[in-house]
Amino acid sequence: MQKQRIIEIIKNNRILFFVLLQPLLDVLAFWTQSESGTIAGIIRLLMMVGVYIFAFYKRRTPSMWLFSGILIFVFGLHILNSFRIGYTGMVADFQYIARAASMPVLAISFCALADDVHKQNQIVKGIYLSAFITGIVIILSAATHTYMPTYVLEHLGISGWVTENNRCCHSDILSSLAVFTAFGAFSTRVSWIKFILPLLIFAAMITNATTSCYLTLLAITAGFPIFMALRSFLLKKKNNRFTNLLIIEFAVLFAVTLMIYPFTPRCKMEELKNAAYNNVEQKFVEDMADLGYSIYDMTLEEKMSDPVVHEKLTVYYAGFISHTVESMRYRFGIDRVIRAMDGIISAEVLDDARVMKRLNASFIFEDSDFQTRLFGFEFGNIHHAYEDLENDWDAIYYYYGYVGIASYIFVTVYLFLRIIRILILRFRESLTPLNFTLFFCFVLQIGLAGFSGALLRRPNASIYLSLVIAQIWYWTKLPSVENSSSL
Repeated sequence: MQKQRIIEIIKNNRILFFVLLQPLLDVLAFWTQSESGTIAGIIRLLMMVGVYIFAFYKRRTPSMWLFSGILIFVFGLHILNSFRIGYTGMVADFQYIARAASMPVLAISFCALADDVHKQNQIVKGIYLSAFITGIVIILSAATHTYMPTYVLEHLGISGWVTENNRCCHSDILSSLAVFTAFGAFSTRVSWIKFILPLLIFAAMITNATTSCYLTLLAITAGFPIFMALRSFLLKKKNNRFTNLLIIEFAVLFAVTLMIYPFTPRCKMEELKNAAYNNVEQKFVEDMADLGYSIYDMTLEEKMSDPVVHEKLTVYYAGFISHTVESMRYRFGIDRVIRAMDGIISAEVLDDARVMKRLNASFIFEDSDFQTRLFGFEFGNIHHAYEDLENDWDAIYYYYGYVGIASYIFVTVYLFLRIIRILILRFRESLTPLNFTLFFCFVLQIGLAGFSGALLRRPNASIYLSLVIAQIWYWTKLPSVENSSSL
């Protein structure tokens, strides 16, 4: 009897347990990592396939057929085109597709499965509990000194029990969880939890030390109090005493976040990087000045046509290329890099791996035929895994071409149009903290996808974007009795 009751609980809360597994899988990945990958990655792949099959079996809606078709179209034509020109790394490309497809596949699945308020509540509860588990993990890893530093060489920042190649990805996860934690502060009725949650958000985001977390902290501590105050004004409905106190707490934390920046690990990391950049750049400028050249005042053509400057500039660029995307040096030549960068000597730009990886991908893209630019080049064209693009939107554009990026933009715009539509039809009813949280988190995640490489291509972070999309999809259905109080 007890066994049947447990099975029934799991059956009725499938989505909740699925979400809860996510931070636990991150911990499993940390403790089982090896050169061949992690057990967690295989489990996530099986879960993605399983959830989609279950959703397809249970809810074959027209929308599911449509968006599944778009997905098959984008990745299918990419594969066919890669066969056309000759695959050089089919296995690696298929593995990459599995990672990139995880977010849209799960979004489609949850949009179909989370079709009532109970299931929507499971998503929110699951994210709450995931935030709780993540917080406990960070505390335990810090207390036992077993955490992965956010910046390994400098030993700055605390990422918790995450693998080294998931450090930046972890900051995106924290950002998503922090938004829902802020919502939890405004929605809980337990006063001590209400006021401690903002402090926990503050501590987690500051100690992580990434730019993503710092900016997210500023956005949360400013955005939520502004929304709650504006909502009160527009609805002509006074906030209760606890809500007003919470608004003040968030506002104070916003001010504190700005004031303590010079003392944060994030600032320390910036100082270290800037000092290194300035030293390298200044030495080059001085060396050129000793030879009688004012390098800052020279045009690109002057730099390329003068044999001495060209030689020195080539060596200068080679130093940056060697530890960002070394294959560019032999594949495209340093001159092409110099011209593409307009001959700049800014060490901060040239040593930015994001910039150089994007430049490498752009060269591959430019040298491809029109069909390949339509459907993207295979991942095997990136000679080393560490040369993988660090920005999601750029990666979708180069790896899946004009068709791929157009599809992602289409779906994103479509979701925004659904939000606008329901706001027009039910403006006053839509001004709820949950709706603001969903919209805020979605915009944040879309922004982070342009800044990092996890929200569209790493299943452990992209799952949270999938869940937010599923919630927005549900609450932006045409107004009905059932969904009249939320987006």
